[in-house]
Amino acid sequence: MTALRIHAGPKAPDRVLGWDVLRGLCALAVASYHLLYWQDVATLNTFGSYGVYLFFVLSGASLAYNYSGRLAGVRDSLSFLATRWLRLAPLYILLCGVFVAMLAARNGSLPDMLPMRLALNATFAFGLHDPALWALLIGGWSLGIEFIYYLAFPLLLLVLPRARLCALVAVALSLVQWLWIDRTAGSAAGYAASSVAYHQVPAFAAYFFGGCVIGHWRRWAGGTIRESMGVLAWAAMGLLLFLLNPARQGDELLGARGVVLFVACFAIVHASGRVSVSARLEPVARWLGDITYGCYLLHPLYFFGFAWFVLPRYAPWNVSELPLGVQWGVVAVVLGLSCVTAVASERWFEAPVRRWGKRMLGGRRPAAPAYSEAASISS
Repeated sequence: MTALRIHAGPKAPDRVLGWDVLRGLCALAVASYHLLYWQDVATLNTFGSYGVYLFFVLSGASLAYNYSGRLAGVRDSLSFLATRWLRLAPLYILLCGVFVAMLAARNGSLPDMLPMRLALNATFAFGLHDPALWALLIGGWSLGIEFIYYLAFPLLLLVLPRARLCALVAVALSLVQWLWIDRTAGSAAGYAASSVAYHQVPAFAAYFFGGCVIGHWRRWAGGTIRESMGVLAWAAMGLLLFLLNPARQGDELLGARGVVLFVACFAIVHASGRVSVSARLEPVARWLGDITYGCYLLHPLYFFGFAWFVLPRYAPWNVSELPLGVQWGVVAVVLGLSCVTAVASERWFEAPVRRWGKRMLGGRRPAAPAYSEAASISS
């Protein structure tokens, strides 16, 4: 496969540390939301929903920042897609196998239509239709949607330099997204009944494209803000999510609350991309970037490994019946294990696979981010 060609454009650092910080905080927020929700301790709907939304904005921003002006032609686009697949697939496929084994041990049988499900998950093709049903991993639905956006990304790059067309596409995608959310999560049936219909490509498209716009601007325009202002912005975003958290799941996406948080997502990604991270905090920022993808995928496996196999051996309760202090201990231990394993995976498994893939693709490509764009995730 032909390597990507490098075109003229301003040289950019290999990673934007402010985005690393925000990405890592989002991963921890989504994991905390799940762990508290699964134990019936608390329901922080805004942290779960908008943690994933921010992943999509950050994904678009990271890709546009690194690839703006650097893709030309079908071969470059195919190489780009292969590179993105190599970034997401190795850990995801490995953990799909682990989770399938866990399900088989717990249920005494393999999941239905397993060969088809494995093929769809290995290629992320399940993002085209009902990703919430076809994804094998919890949270994997966002990676399927993410990969569909990767397919469209080379075309989106052509739009970004054209201000009027860019604005038109942004408005159109925002309207599509808002109508989609309103007719699924906001329908009379309610969020729970409409969850599968809601988790589709249109529900997140404006976030990804808006992130692309932010990343394009960040690459071609200068200007920074002080680290202290960045810390204040991250704290303010967390406080806003907490204050606007609704009692009923899905309400965080609707009405004035949804509009405010929609705007806030773009504002915090834009601000984070401008933060001048000091040398003292740079290792922390890089660590947060490195743990993001692994933490997002690993925390459900650790939690359900405990809930399904460990706890029943030593106690007659389920996780929602444990003392509150023990439940918070479960949160801390699962987060700690997820972060430690995520760093190990990035350094000794995922990064070596990416280097091998780079050699297979011809050895040269534009300066792609050394950290996760998923959701990736996603989400």
